[in-house]
Amino acid sequence: MNPFDKLYKPGKMTLGIEFPLDNDWSTVGNRKRLEDNRPFGVPDISNHLALAKQIDEAGFAALWMRDVPVYDPNFGDGAQLFDTLPYLGYLAAATKNILLGTAAIVLPLQQPIKLAKAIATIENLSDGRLMLGLGLGDRPVEFPMYNIDYKKRPEIFRNNLDIIKEAWKTNSDLKSMYDFLNSGIEVYPKPKKDIPLVVAGHSGQSINWIAKNAQAWFNYPRPVAETLENRKYWCNALYDEDQAAKPYISAIHLNLSKNDNVTFKPQRFGGTVGINHLTEYLKAYENVGVNHMAINLRKSETPVSEAIAKIEEVVLPEFAIGF
Repeated sequence: MNPFDKLYKPGKMTLGIEFPLDNDWSTVGNRKRLEDNRPFGVPDISNHLALAKQIDEAGFAALWMRDVPVYDPNFGDGAQLFDTLPYLGYLAAATKNILLGTAAIVLPLQQPIKLAKAIATIENLSDGRLMLGLGLGDRPVEFPMYNIDYKKRPEIFRNNLDIIKEAWKTNSDLKSMYDFLNSGIEVYPKPKKDIPLVVAGHSGQSINWIAKNAQAWFNYPRPVAETLENRKYWCNALYDEDQAAKPYISAIHLNLSKNDNVTFKPQRFGGTVGINHLTEYLKAYENVGVNHMAINLRKSETPVSEAIAKIEEVVLPEFAIGF
């Protein structure tokens, strides 16, 4: 089974959840953060395993996490705290159904051979439930720490991806990438299945390059009308590159109101809505062609476990189930 069969149901939208699994950007969550003496954007992940299992069993299609090498107070975002790759391996053993996606690993900061081996390992251990989302990186402080030229990110992105793809091939030709190598050098394990490549944003590349080289495009939260135009932009690029239909993925920051009947109020990257009106809000995105929506609950007034349970009961039945 292709991993995208869980995420991509043509004509329907699947739902996912985005790490971290806390609500520290809500009023109550921020109060607890201050009590815990945590910097802004450093989440409480003490209940992360129970929440991941709850999401896995509910029928969501994917769990998404980001790669944030260092915490920068200027951004105020520590993602899910845990390093992306070992945490993916941990979740592969702790879950059974859900796809595990990165949105996104900062590819220019990665050693490509090491990343190729790590990703193939997780793909093997998760029985093919991995989606490799890659991004360019937008935090200038990180690149000098890795001794990498910030301006060369787009070129490094492409070169690192070429090396990873070659490393995954049976009888790979890594000597073509590293002329000092002897013939026969291989990276193991090889992926058991094709690992879907998801490009986040433009990653310094043209939309036509993304359409040709990626299996999906993950775009940042936008209002419905703007999302429609972006979806057309994606479809036009796929057409120009003679590509079959490929998923358009987006995300929202959801404040699930404790008042179930609150109608949608827009905010940056999403908005506030009660559970009884969440379906109609999400349906608007399905109607403009979004194939998968990742929900970030950091602003939710409703505690994360309760929010997941409400979405499972009221909203998920109206969309394509992930398994």
